[in-house]
Amino acid sequence: MLDLGFLILLTLSSAGLGLWLLHSLDLEPSHPSDALALSLPLGLGLIALAVFALALIGTLNTLAILILLVLVGLLGATSFFHHRPFRQLISRTTPLELPDRALLVLLLVAILGTLLSALAPVTDGDALCYHLQVPKLFLERGASFYDPDLHETVYPLLTEMLYTLALAVRGPVACRLVEWLLGLVFALNVNALARPTLGPNAWWAGAIALLVPAINNGMTAPLNDVSLAAFATAALFAWSRFRDQPSFPAAALTGILTGLALGVKYPALVLAGLIGIALLFEILLPKPLRSSTESLHSKLRLRHLILFAAFAFLIGGGWYLRAYAHTGNPVHPFFRSTFGGAGLVEVLGIEKRPLPRDPWHLLTALAPLTLHPDAFDSFSHQFGPVFLLFLPALLLEKPPRRILALAALGYSFLTLCITQRQSMRFLLIAIGPMSIAVAWLAQTWWSRRTLPGRALVAFLLLALAFESTLAIARARHVLPVVLGFESTDHYLARTEPTYRVGQWVGANLPESARLVGQDHRGFYLPRPYTMELAHRRRTHLGQLGETPEQIIEHLRQAGFTHLLLCPPHPETPVEFDPTLTRLIAPWLAAEIPLFQRSLSDADGVIRHYSIYDLTDTRIALREDIRR
Repeated sequence: MLDLGFLILLTLSSAGLGLWLLHSLDLEPSHPSDALALSLPLGLGLIALAVFALALIGTLNTLAILILLVLVGLLGATSFFHHRPFRQLISRTTPLELPDRALLVLLLVAILGTLLSALAPVTDGDALCYHLQVPKLFLERGASFYDPDLHETVYPLLTEMLYTLALAVRGPVACRLVEWLLGLVFALNVNALARPTLGPNAWWAGAIALLVPAINNGMTAPLNDVSLAAFATAALFAWSRFRDQPSFPAAALTGILTGLALGVKYPALVLAGLIGIALLFEILLPKPLRSSTESLHSKLRLRHLILFAAFAFLIGGGWYLRAYAHTGNPVHPFFRSTFGGAGLVEVLGIEKRPLPRDPWHLLTALAPLTLHPDAFDSFSHQFGPVFLLFLPALLLEKPPRRILALAALGYSFLTLCITQRQSMRFLLIAIGPMSIAVAWLAQTWWSRRTLPGRALVAFLLLALAFESTLAIARARHVLPVVLGFESTDHYLARTEPTYRVGQWVGANLPESARLVGQDHRGFYLPRPYTMELAHRRRTHLGQLGETPEQIIEHLRQAGFTHLLLCPPHPETPVEFDPTLTRLIAPWLAAEIPLFQRSLSDADGVIRHYSIYDLTDTRIALREDIRR
């Protein structure tokens, strides 16, 4: 309950802060839901930037974060008191029809399922690897820093700054809830983006978007994929409002939200480029694509473009300058061949691109992405069947220009992104615009009152029902711990092996211990921890024919005191690099581990954990080997 209380306070504070900024720019949308859609990402983004500023100046601690929250809360409360926003958040004059009621039920089921899952203790691999590990390390040091063996420390970290705040005040479950909130923000902005065309049924688009498995699954994990979609869709909404009513404040707001998206994850660079091209396109075209009574002068439009770019760089460029300062590469570790500096070839290796990059495969990419999601990094973050089934119908109907433009923009983003790393989680920005197109089709078919139209809408609802059940089905695994029938300690001991390893490490290794190991997940380890794969890639350890003793000596000289091994059995079910185990096999055969235990995770994969002492002075007591 305390985590939910934290979420409510953060929501109110950030909404109030964002509303204050919208009032200052005279850009508050008339519809209360749209005002909430813009104010929440604005407030959350500004809070995250404030936490980042604390990290940069070395004053990142719980007291400073609490002071920040109090100040934001006071400003937000003042904004609410003066403007009393969101008085009629749900406003609909027409009665709900059968599809409305069915879709509403599916939406509520999905929201409940995702909330229950978000309240469970964190066991998500990527979160324990870096999304929570980096904020944890920043908090421990009281400042941001660059660790060359944890290259994520120089990624854009806007979402992770919100997690830093949540970790300082509450804990990892609160981080889950932050991402869950951003999933709702995403849906609200899809609604807002659809409203000029769909009117009262705009919420259909947001519901369809939120029911996508990649979204409702991502809402339950403290990662940054759904948050990227939330900030990016807010930027698209701001850009849409700018096109309808161009002004300098509207251009600035579009730049601010685009800059916030740039601070979340690298794919936002593609979105920023698409928005910039759209703005440039309006300068070059003799007739603007938007519907307005007056044509703006080309010089004025150019100033709008410059203002957009300036604010996008001002808000989001700092992350890229920081990466360049530390590594010589503004998008470290990607595109080393282009930008020079540090980088990793593996992040864009051929195994990350299962789909050929010729024009035909790129244009028809939605089919393999839908039918074979396991080939694109994550089966859990799939698009579901809705887009492949219904988007092609746009070619048979005559949608409004706005719908066509949004669908084209979303699909262009998808196509451009899969020319590089082909991961489903990197493509979520496309879901909002594509959901709007599907919602328009459904509304058009239902409005015809024909049997084929009703059958198509019924088929859509059936597909959405399948997606909704996935969200509630995932929640059943965490119900005991969420409802209090199982303790957090027992749940983590049962589902997360590094939690149990961390308990042993905390009880048996000195504070000065520093571990290097094969597991990617370090969040629950209470001592400094480095992934040996990252260290080996950076130093090229083992590639020059070193003996096992030389490899061990290198690790000692690097400051590591203990070695953690965790080979799975068999090796094929999970991504695992057994190179180090094979390189030092003779050394391991002559050593007795301090700790040894076979542990399984929630997926049933068994890993054989062992910890070895690397120091010259061996620990004498070994009675806890199989403790």
